[in-house]
Amino acid sequence: MITGSFKGDIEFLFNKLKSKEKFSFSKYADGEFSILANFYLQNVDNWVFNPDFHQIQRAELVNSFKFKDKDYFVGVSCKCCQPEEHVNWMREQSGQEKLTWANIFVNSNYPYFKENFIPEFSNHDVVLFAREDARVNDLPFKVEHIPVTSQAFIDNFNLVHEFPIEEYQDKLFLFCAGPLGNMLAAKFWEKNKNNTYLDIGSTLNPYLTETNRGYLKGNNTALKTCIW
Repeated sequence: MITGSFKGDIEFLFNKLKSKEKFSFSKYADGEFSILANFYLQNVDNWVFNPDFHQIQRAELVNSFKFKDKDYFVGVSCKCCQPEEHVNWMREQSGQEKLTWANIFVNSNYPYFKENFIPEFSNHDVVLFAREDARVNDLPFKVEHIPVTSQAFIDNFNLVHEFPIEEYQDKLFLFCAGPLGNMLAAKFWEKNKNNTYLDIGSTLNPYLTETNRGYLKGNNTALKTCIW
């Protein structure tokens, strides 16, 4: 943990963002675990990882998971949300000295995200990687939209190495792009530390696509404070 608590860690990231500090955050939840561990998976967002065909993409995800920098923060699954053996495996395999929650922006922290991060985004020049059919005009802040597919880590994998990240400065990059977001958060930070990069997963789904997570529907997970 960065601070020692679920609420403390999201406050830590928000304060860095608000003060315009440059950093990168990448989260690895159950879907990313399956790729890292080389298990076949069809995700709720309709992307598929097949170990027989996607090893180049898996290798890049592993690289991003193990990439180290003092201002690169990695979130992993917690024992209250995933099997303990999976969580322990992720903690050990990452090799990171400091880890936080993959769920840092969701569950009981989601109201804080909505009340603090979303208004703060208006104070930044935002570059959003999100699905090509995303309703970006419904967002309460302006973005430069980089469209990707629902299978972005396969279809748009070229962006990891070909996107001209060196040409951007003082931007806030938001990734709603599945495992591709993990890869970009690490690779872009490695190449250019003049921007901030946040892998925010499904947090903007109510604006962009569909409300397909329990915490977004008001299920019990919306009240869940994740433990370490």
